[in-house]
Amino acid sequence: MPEPTTLQPPALTPRITNLIAAILLAIMAILLVTSVRQQSQTFDESTHLFAGFEYWKHGDFGRNPEHPPFVKLLASLPLLPLGLHEPPPFPFPYFKAQDIFNASQLLYSADADAILLRGRLMITLLSLTLGLLVYFATKEIFGPLAAVLALFLFAFEPNLLANGAIVTTDMGLALFFFASVYTFYRFCTKPSAARLALCAVATALGIVAKHSGVLILPTLVLLALVDLFLPFSGQIANSYDRRRQLRQLGLALLAIAVFSYVVLWAFYGFRYAARPGQLQITPSLSAYSGTLIHLHQRSVIDFLARHRLLPESYLYGWVDILLSQGTRPTFIFGHLYSTAQWFFFPAVFLLKTTLTLMLFLLLLPFARIYGRRRELVFFSLPIAFFLVAAIFSHINMGVRYLLPIYPFCIVLASAAAASLFTRSVVGKVAVAALLLLTVFSSLHSYPNFLAYSNELFGGPAHTYRFATDANADWGQGLKWTKTYLDQHPDPNCWFDYHGNPTVQPAYYGIHCKPLPGGFSHLLGMGGAPVPSTISGTFLVSSTETDGLLWGPDTLNPYQLFHDRTPDATIGNIIFVYRGTFNVPLLAAESNAAAATGLLRQGRLPEALALAQTAAQQAPDAADVNFVLGQTLLASGRIPEGQQVMAKALRLARANHPDYQTYLIRQLEHPQGHP
Repeated sequence: MPEPTTLQPPALTPRITNLIAAILLAIMAILLVTSVRQQSQTFDESTHLFAGFEYWKHGDFGRNPEHPPFVKLLASLPLLPLGLHEPPPFPFPYFKAQDIFNASQLLYSADADAILLRGRLMITLLSLTLGLLVYFATKEIFGPLAAVLALFLFAFEPNLLANGAIVTTDMGLALFFFASVYTFYRFCTKPSAARLALCAVATALGIVAKHSGVLILPTLVLLALVDLFLPFSGQIANSYDRRRQLRQLGLALLAIAVFSYVVLWAFYGFRYAARPGQLQITPSLSAYSGTLIHLHQRSVIDFLARHRLLPESYLYGWVDILLSQGTRPTFIFGHLYSTAQWFFFPAVFLLKTTLTLMLFLLLLPFARIYGRRRELVFFSLPIAFFLVAAIFSHINMGVRYLLPIYPFCIVLASAAAASLFTRSVVGKVAVAALLLLTVFSSLHSYPNFLAYSNELFGGPAHTYRFATDANADWGQGLKWTKTYLDQHPDPNCWFDYHGNPTVQPAYYGIHCKPLPGGFSHLLGMGGAPVPSTISGTFLVSSTETDGLLWGPDTLNPYQLFHDRTPDATIGNIIFVYRGTFNVPLLAAESNAAAATGLLRQGRLPEALALAQTAAQQAPDAADVNFVLGQTLLASGRIPEGQQVMAKALRLARANHPDYQTYLIRQLEHPQGHP
């Protein structure tokens, strides 16, 4: 076998490389902390912190069962000494609504910024640990120069800076996915009990970090098969050695799987029931899994639950994932789709990854890295496998779902960059120029790294044209909005905030009149009615103008703003419009939502008056007519109600029916009127 290619100049001593690594990690820590301190909470953060808090206090794993406990336990650990007041259970028969409301009460009845910062600092530690691991892995395999370049790319990678300090499970999975593969690689090169133990721990923590952590196990199996059968392993002399290695790898993988299974149960307290005592999750697991479309999925979940082979909360999370497959609308490259699209993840990777990283990856086949074929396969196969799994998941939620592939991409890109750097003066200049481009490109989006896109697509100021939600506007802009309003005061301002619907902008000093948002619309939450004509300053989140949660054109009450150039932009995600606007559909949606709230309270005359007004404002809106029909039926005006319901069904079938499937099902199969 040829000698491994040297990818570092002689002057780069261990002391110098370690000093550079420390400086880069310090820079990354500063960028992470200072950027998130300027942001309000993103959509999921309060729920994750509240769930972790409840796990510590009561072992209540029925809170936020969509994800395993580990990262939430870690993030909420610093909250325990604060003596936070636990809110009373929110009386709503759906677990997600309960968690959202109770989480907001926990944070916003205290110092929300301080609570968020404590949780975010814990996630920051995970990110810095991952950076350190990338550095050591690259140094071991490709040398000090490649290690420094890898950490440079890591520290200024906008997607890692965007998600590296917010309280989600994504960075936890990215860390332990990479750690699992790296430790397994080290075990395969030189098997030992200690290396196997490290791999088992990393794999187990990845599985209890996020449900998609289970992908680690098939990834390791594929790597074992590659190492066993491809000729670059250099370890197989005869069939006996092959059988011995097969037995060794098989036993190692079995040990990793068994250990991970035990650790999974340990994190749920070795208890099957999601909630302690007599508390029940709502809806029950059997009822929730009963809504799965595919019979084989229900059968598997029911079998695992009946035999208690996995914790109830963990199974509940899998049901939630399966229900999400292909059902969410997708906004990518400026087009809104009613369901998931296979090209979404390749598209967001192309959109939101720095040009430098992508260019180095393209140069990898020409890097002349001799003697490292085994390592190249070990670090490229997880990228391909995870990307394929993401595509076939049909859950188009954001580039954050691809975070586990970025460390592998960075290691491979650094190898290519180091090879180019050592060839000639031109190579050194080219690598230096590309690294400077990364710094400029990344810092150009500071402090709102979530809204980053590369220069091919116009940069962060234009990201909203191509992607939305967690790829740009995820509710983090309330502090910037407050600053803007302080500088441009207008007592007659209106604000549509895209984010957690229970977060009150008034907490941040924003006292604009509220406009109905997409999440509030989906949850059927009422608010103050909005007039058909509004004058003043409109502040609208970009996710709302894109119609992600409303639908396209005639379904979107904010379509007129989508078609208009804003007068100002806040943080590249919130648009400002000034003038007088006719918004009959927006007024109708607000009246219909308010009528729904009154209907739930049994205040039928008031509900009917608002529902009738809404139908007059938007006579062709199916959902508005549905609310009127419900109210008429509840008021005992059965023939009129049935007539309006029939009209609503005709309208829903005629106007973008693919975006109104849930409404159509309600109209086709009514469960009785309220």
